[in-house]
Amino acid sequence: MANALDLFAVPLFRRNGQDQAYLPGLHLLAAPRRAARGRAGERLILHLSLPPEITLSADQQHALLSDLAEGYFRMSGSVTTALRDQFDRLNAYFLQLNQRNPSAAGAQAARLTAISVREERVTLAQAGAQHAFHLGGSIQHFYDAPAAGRGLGLGSQTSIRFYQAELAAGDCLLLAPDIPSTWNEKTLTDVKGQKLSTLRRRFLSESGDHLRAVLVMAQPGSQRLSLMTSFEDAPAPAAPAPVSPLQPRPRLSNAQSWEAVQPDSASHAPIQEAAPSVPAATEDSAAPSELRWEDAPAAPIADWPPRHEDEEPGGFSVLWSEISARASAFWQRVSPTLRSVLLRLLPDEPVFNLPRQTLAIIAIVVPLAVVILVSVVYLQFGRVQLYDNYLAQAQSAATLAQERTDPIEVRQAWIAAVYFAERAAAYERDADVAAQLLAESRLELDGLDFIERIDFQLALFTNLPRNTNIIRMVADNRDLYLLDAYSGKVIRAFLTSSGYQVDGRFACEPGPYGGVIVSELVDIALVTNHSQGATVAALDVNGNMIFCIPEARPLAISLMQPDSFWGAPHSIAIENGNLYVLDPVTNAVWVYFGEDSSFPSAPRFFFGSQVPSMQHTQDIALDGNTLYLLDLDGHVAQCEFSDDLENPTTCVDPVEFVDTRPGQQSGRTVAGANFSELLLTDPPGPSIFFIDPITPSVYQFSTRMNIVRQLRSRTELPKELVTAFTISPNRLVFLALKNQVYFGPMP
Repeated sequence: MANALDLFAVPLFRRNGQDQAYLPGLHLLAAPRRAARGRAGERLILHLSLPPEITLSADQQHALLSDLAEGYFRMSGSVTTALRDQFDRLNAYFLQLNQRNPSAAGAQAARLTAISVREERVTLAQAGAQHAFHLGGSIQHFYDAPAAGRGLGLGSQTSIRFYQAELAAGDCLLLAPDIPSTWNEKTLTDVKGQKLSTLRRRFLSESGDHLRAVLVMAQPGSQRLSLMTSFEDAPAPAAPAPVSPLQPRPRLSNAQSWEAVQPDSASHAPIQEAAPSVPAATEDSAAPSELRWEDAPAAPIADWPPRHEDEEPGGFSVLWSEISARASAFWQRVSPTLRSVLLRLLPDEPVFNLPRQTLAIIAIVVPLAVVILVSVVYLQFGRVQLYDNYLAQAQSAATLAQERTDPIEVRQAWIAAVYFAERAAAYERDADVAAQLLAESRLELDGLDFIERIDFQLALFTNLPRNTNIIRMVADNRDLYLLDAYSGKVIRAFLTSSGYQVDGRFACEPGPYGGVIVSELVDIALVTNHSQGATVAALDVNGNMIFCIPEARPLAISLMQPDSFWGAPHSIAIENGNLYVLDPVTNAVWVYFGEDSSFPSAPRFFFGSQVPSMQHTQDIALDGNTLYLLDLDGHVAQCEFSDDLENPTTCVDPVEFVDTRPGQQSGRTVAGANFSELLLTDPPGPSIFFIDPITPSVYQFSTRMNIVRQLRSRTELPKELVTAFTISPNRLVFLALKNQVYFGPMP
C-alpha cells in the first residue's frame, strides 16, 4: 500500500484564554473489522459545533457522535450516501430537541463537519456555515454558506455541502466553525513540513481568547488514525513492556520505528474500534488500574481490536491482495526451473511451443489456482486459528471475572469476555462453546449493570406511513395514543387479542372547532371521568385544548392566558383533575384547577419565591403535589407545591441520582445516559422512568431517585433514535422509533 497515510488529529480549543486538551464534539473512528461493503479502509472524523442554547454535555455529544460514526460504517454504498444518511439522523434528533425545547431566541441550529478519508481521497461534508481548509502547496478554502444551509435541527430537510480533495503526505486539513478575526493569510501559509506542535502553537497564539478548531496532518504510514493528546517532549525510548496474552502487540509494517511514523514528539492515541482491556488471569495480575474501561470522551481510545500475527490490517480483502501478489511472484520464480525440469523429463516434444493465447491462459490460470488453494487453506485453518485465539481470550477474561472480588474489576473482565466471545462467534457461527460463553458473559454483565431484558415486538397490525414521526405517547389498559409531529394529529390504537389496531375513525387533529381554532399540537395526556367521554387531551402552541372522544367529534376550549401571556407552551400533565402546563420561554409552570371536566379559571403560578431555571426543561411529570422537571442536560429538579403562604412551594435543584451500580457514581446526572422524557407510574410501587433514546434504554428509579434497573430489548431494534416512550397501567412498555412502535411486557 504505497500511498497509505497516517492521520494525526489535533484539537485546537481555547476558552477564555485557556488552552484545553479536550474538544467536546470531536470524534474519530477507523473502519471496524465488520464494516459494511465499501467502508473498509476508511477513516472518519466528525466535528460537531453547538450554540450555547443547546446544552448537551460532553458525554452526550460523545454518545451521539459515536452512534453516528458506527451507523456510517454499518451502511454500504457511496460515501456521500452514507454521510447524508447520518446527517439526516442527526438533523432529526436536533429538530426534535428544538420542537420540545423552544428558546426565547427561537430554534437553534447545530453545525457538523464530517471527513471521510480513504487512501489519498478526502470527502468533506458540511451542514451549516463553517470553514475548512486544505493546506498543502496552496490554500484551498471550503466554504459555501448558502449551499450548506442553516445547520441541523431547523427543518425536516437536511442541507449538506460536499467537497472532494486529494491528500498528500505533509498536507493538513483545518476545520473551524468560525474563523478568528486575528487570523490572516499568513497564518495559513508555510504549513507543509512544519511539526504539529509548531502549527498548534501558531494557530492558538494568533486566535485571541477563543478558538474552536481541528487540525489534521497526513504522514506516510499504515492508515492509522490518531488523536494527539499532549505535546510535551518525548522521553527517551524505554524497553518494551511485556504484553499480556489478552493484549497482542500491534505490528508496524516494514519494521518502521516508533519515531519514524510520528510527525512530532507528541503523544497520541490510535483510534480504532473500541474494546476493553484486561490482564491475564494470573496470580500477579495487574492492579485495578489495568482493568480500567471508561467511556469518558476525554480519555484516548486504545488501539483495538488487536491484530494477531495471522491477521493483516484491513481484513480479508487485504489478505487476498497479498496472497495474489505472493503467488504471482512465486510463479515467476519457479516457472523457469519447472520448465527446465519438464524439458528433461518429458519426451523430446515441442511441449512449450504452444500458441500465445494458450500460454496466456496458462499464465493466468496457474497463479489463480495457487491463490484459490491458499485461500481455501486460510478459510479452513486460518479462521479456526482466529476462533481459537479469541475463544481462549474470552475464557481467560471469564476466569478472571470469577476470581476477582472487586465489583469494578469483575465488570471490566466481563466486558472483555463479551468482546472476545463476540469475535469468536463471528468466525465460527455454529460454535456452541463461544455462543454459550457469550450468553453467560452478557447475563453476568447485565446483572452488574442492573439490566433486565424485554421481548419487544411490533405493536401495530399495519405500518404507519414512512413520514410519520411519533413524538409523544400515552396509554391506558386498552388504548394507545400517538402524537404525530408530521401530520399534527393524534392516532388512536386499541388492543386486540394479537396486538394493537389503528382506529381509522378516531378524529383528533388541528382545525376549527366552533369558535376555537386549534393549531399545531405539542403534547397529549390521558383524561379520566370526562363528562363527554373524552379519553385524551392535547394542547396546541397557542394555549388551546382539544378533548378527543372515540367515535365522536372533538371538543375544544381556549385556556385563559397567564398574566405574562404565553411564550411557547411545551409539555402538559394532568394530575387529580388539574392541568399543569410547562412554558420554558416564560420560565413558568402554570396550574389550571379542574372543574366539571374543564378549566374555567385563570392559571396559578406553580412556584413561590424559589423558581428553578426552566429555559432548557424538556418534560414534566406529577406525583400528587410533587413536580419533577427534566432538563436538557439530564438533571432533574423536584418541587413540592404548597398553598400555605408561610410554607411556600420549595424546590430541590438538582436532585441527586443515587447510582449503586459497580463503577458508577451518584450525582446530578447519570453517567453515559441521555434522558429525553420522564414518566411517573402509579402505586403500588410508584417509580419514575426515563428514556435514553440513543441506547435505547428505559431507566427506572424510585421516587427518591435510587436506581432500580434498566430495561432493554432482548433483540436488536432498528438503528433509530427513540422518539417517544410510555408505560401503560398494565405494565406494557412502548417505544416509538419514528413511524415504528414496539411494545413488550415489563419484567
